[in-house]
Amino acid sequence: MQALPALGFYGTPGLIDMPTAYPMPDGEVSLSTDYFADMARLALTFQITPRLSGSFRYALIDDFRASGGSYFDRSFDLDYVLAMEGPTTPGLKIGLRDFGGTGIYASEYLVASKTFDTFQASLGLGWGRLGSYNGFSNPLGFLGDRFDDRGGISGFDETGQVDFGQWFSGPAAVFGGLQYRPNDQVVLSMEYSSDAYVTESERTGFEHNSPINVAATYRFRNGVDLSAAYLYGSYAGVLLSYHFNPKAPPGPAGGREGPGPQVVPRSAAALGWDSAQLADAPVEDSLSADLGLSTSGGGQAAQGLEGAVSRSLAGQGIEMLAFERESGSSVRIWLRNNRWQSEAQALGRAGRALTAVLPPEVDTMVLIPTRDGIALSAVTLRRSDLEELEEDLDGSWKTFARAQVVDAAQYPMPRDYFPRYGFGVGLYGGPTLSNPDSLLAEAGLRFDASYTLLPGFSLSTQIRQPVLRTGSGESPTGTSSKIAPVRSDAGLFEDSMDPEITELKADYFFRPGVDLYGRLSMGYLEKMYGGLSGEVLWKPVASPLALGLELNYAQKRDPDSLLGIGDYDTMTGYASAYYDFGGGYMGRVDAGRYLAQDWGTTVALDREFGNGFLLGAYFTLTDVPFDDFGEGSFDKGIRFSIPLTWLTGEPSRRTASTTWRPINGDGGARMQISNRLYNEVRSGHLQELRDGWGRFWR
Repeated sequence: MQALPALGFYGTPGLIDMPTAYPMPDGEVSLSTDYFADMARLALTFQITPRLSGSFRYALIDDFRASGGSYFDRSFDLDYVLAMEGPTTPGLKIGLRDFGGTGIYASEYLVASKTFDTFQASLGLGWGRLGSYNGFSNPLGFLGDRFDDRGGISGFDETGQVDFGQWFSGPAAVFGGLQYRPNDQVVLSMEYSSDAYVTESERTGFEHNSPINVAATYRFRNGVDLSAAYLYGSYAGVLLSYHFNPKAPPGPAGGREGPGPQVVPRSAAALGWDSAQLADAPVEDSLSADLGLSTSGGGQAAQGLEGAVSRSLAGQGIEMLAFERESGSSVRIWLRNNRWQSEAQALGRAGRALTAVLPPEVDTMVLIPTRDGIALSAVTLRRSDLEELEEDLDGSWKTFARAQVVDAAQYPMPRDYFPRYGFGVGLYGGPTLSNPDSLLAEAGLRFDASYTLLPGFSLSTQIRQPVLRTGSGESPTGTSSKIAPVRSDAGLFEDSMDPEITELKADYFFRPGVDLYGRLSMGYLEKMYGGLSGEVLWKPVASPLALGLELNYAQKRDPDSLLGIGDYDTMTGYASAYYDFGGGYMGRVDAGRYLAQDWGTTVALDREFGNGFLLGAYFTLTDVPFDDFGEGSFDKGIRFSIPLTWLTGEPSRRTASTTWRPINGDGGARMQISNRLYNEVRSGHLQELRDGWGRFWR
């Protein structure tokens, strides 16, 4: 088995400063920080597929500017394994370093690596920075004149442009090195670097006295690596990294969710056994996992069989929204999963719990999962299948094969169980990257409340009380934006410790027809904007493809007033296409008009693991010129969604989500609406249910 590759000072698998051809395990995530020669780097690397990986890097270089000030740099990397290492053949990787940043670290490389018992050897060819020491004429020159010369860095304020014409052009140079692993916890590295650090030498007085670098790494057993290095004959350096895999949560996976309910044979129910003894004992309120308190309630008090069903489901963290007995042998139940990350697990628990309370003659259960008051699908389970397959070794997939999953537009929710209400208290936190030279971050308490008058129609609010803050939003660089400052002045909205109303809105979710979903929203829709928003989504239950249309009237809020409205307003709208490629990979393309009245397209790719952990990246190109956009040149970023249950092992639907952008630019900006239809709908559709059906019996 290939050992986990050590990380280099760029936060990617490498020797020290030079890359290697080894990939990380599929899905692996690493965070690293290093320091040497008055330079600090912070990097995040994600193994997107078994062969493809991507990195985002944030660097601080002291005395880099002409004025002597520090410089903050942001860059992206991509690399791809052309050939995996074999018994007699080396691994081969091609890579792009800083392909969409300032160009300070811009380079391309081709590297081969081979393991010989406890030694690993790497040899590569680099261009750009990796072709700057002892370089020679580009061996690709025979392909055309464009490969002979490479332009320099055009300017550090013109960042984020992808210059395809520079790739693999200009002089090339050889790099390489050895790594020795005497045991599982120690890695000794030596490399010959092809990076002359020309830019740093010119601007900061960097001393490049030798191309030989050496390092020693100690690998702790908790995912932490610590490296000490001597670089370029001049500097001592240190590297600290942490790696983990979303497939292996740090919390006890399933260890704290408790045993699921058992299927109660109808013979036992016929004997008059106490259903309260047959079902699981109630657990704590399923909405209490938001690092605080939360609850919901309302509607008419259920009586008789409905009451027994409601209590049985509540014991599993599932809320019964409506109940109908269609015939003597069939029931129909609208439910909301408040506890389980997987909708399939919630359906499995609901079906088994119901066997303890439904009359023996009931064999068919039509379970209708809902979000925001709209039915996502209708899942039909037969009680006889549950009785037969509970102990079957292949019971999960046999149950899935026998279940029926269809569109639920034909099952509008009864109104007899409304109004309903809910509230919760939790924590929030995150950065606002509106200024490229400072980091503004805020954390505090969050209060949420909602009142649902009718199915799909609700009033809701979110109030935040800041407790901690770093940085200042008084003078964001966005005030000098060449286009409308729709996001670059975000710091102005986080410049006080007063309470803030981030949302105060009315939502109406509805089903216009089969395979169709609709949303209308009005009010203060997010921290910086209010207005009107409408959306229609076409998403068949069994289709990996979805198509959507969205139209918004946006009014900018007054940052100095709790409920005030500013003087900027605009119309935005998008046509969207979503596609589930399977295996957890999801793609999305949006095309339309953005907040700064620019027209363009957003392309996004996400990977969601079976436990709900999501990592993704996106970029947006519009008709705003790169120079007018400013630093970053165009909008791009990396986003995360980490389920609370992944961290703690406690069952919960709560997630911590954020997006890392190099900067909050104005081009390609859009309203941050929290409940867009696709993410609300897909959890109850066939692809998601199939992916999570392995949890049906948990």
